[in-house]
This record gives sequence, structure tokens and C-alpha cells, in this order.
Amino acid sequence: MSPSSIVEWLEGLQGAWAYLVVFVVAFAEHALFVGTFVPGEVILPLTGVAAATTGVVAWPAAAACATAGGFLADQLTYWLGRWLVRRRGDRPATPGAGRFARPAAVVRELYRRHGALALVLGRFVAGVAPFVAPGAGWAGMPYRRFLPANALANALWGPVMVGAGYLFGVQAARLEGPWRWAGLALTAAILALAFWRLRAIGADLARAAAQGDVRDA
Repeated sequence: MSPSSIVEWLEGLQGAWAYLVVFVVAFAEHALFVGTFVPGEVILPLTGVAAATTGVVAWPAAAACATAGGFLADQLTYWLGRWLVRRRGDRPATPGAGRFARPAAVVRELYRRHGALALVLGRFVAGVAPFVAPGAGWAGMPYRRFLPANALANALWGPVMVGAGYLFGVQAARLEGPWRWAGLALTAAILALAFWRLRAIGADLARAAAQGDVRDA
């Protein structure tokens, strides 16, 4: 599915349905692990583009729906990780064991590098974000520590994801002639570079976590 077809599909939604789609996309990406197939990091910015070019949604309301969907999903997956640990009888910090061993290792690596900011930073790292909450639960992170950091992460994540697309759409609507295409190309290049860098950070964290598990084994 191309970006233009996604924008056209969003434009065809009426009223609250568009906001419901934003909520469901954000929720599904982090609760159902379907981000590989329907990545919110693509659909949410395109929602911002639709907000700027057609007005089908108001971007602050769409950002709030994304924040709410991501936050609710993270709470569910955090407790899922905790429940699986209790059900299996594993110690939360046991390296290399359990369904969420790998994401938990990534969470530990994030925390080692960035301390309490790990949960906030992890939300923006492509390929890592869906596993931060269940990894934190599996690793035994106390909920009183998880909740405020995760709330802050989602409060930033929704506006950033939708707002990036909104700025892109505003740029497209205001510029004319060759300046329009130059502005669009520059904006797209910046977003692509940021996306590539976040992917690289995620891959680096995964490698470091895997090496840590090998040393601990």
C-alpha cells in the first residue's frame, strides 16, 4: 500500500472514524505486534499529512488519540510481561529465558546507557519501541517507575509522530512551483534520515543486548 493510497483512504473516513483508526493503529502496533505489517511510524505521520492538506482530522486530536492508544497498549503489554514471568515461575532478571528475554535484554541495555530516560528514548527507536513495555515487565521493573516514564514517552510520541506529517503537509500546501518540490524533497530527506538513524540505533541496541546475554550465559 502506497503512502498516497493511505492518505486517500484516511480522507474517505467520516467524523469519529478517522480518530478511531488513529487510536487502533497506535494500539495495535504496540499491543498486537503488527507494526511490521502496518507500521504506525508510517501511518501516523500520513495522518498528519491528511490533517494539513484536507482537514479530515484535527492534528492535535489525532495526536491525542495516538498517545492514548500507545499508552493503553503499553500498560497491557507491561502487565503481560509480568504475568508471563509469574506463570512460568522465572526470576524477572533471568537472562536468556522466557518469551520476552530478548526485549528485556534490550530494555536493560537501554537502561544501562541512559538510566531513567530509557523508557522515553526507547519509544522513539524504530524496531525497539513495541518491545520496551513488555520487556520492562519481564525484567521486573517496578510499575511505579514504569508508569510515569511511559506516560511521558507517549505524551511526546503522539504529537511528534502526527506533527511531523502535519508539518510536511503544511509545507506542501504553502509552497508553489520549484520551491514546493525542493521543500518537499528536503523535508522528506530529513524524515528519512531520522527514520534510518532510529533503525540503526535499534539494531545497535539489539546487538549489544545479544552480546550481553552471551557473556551472561
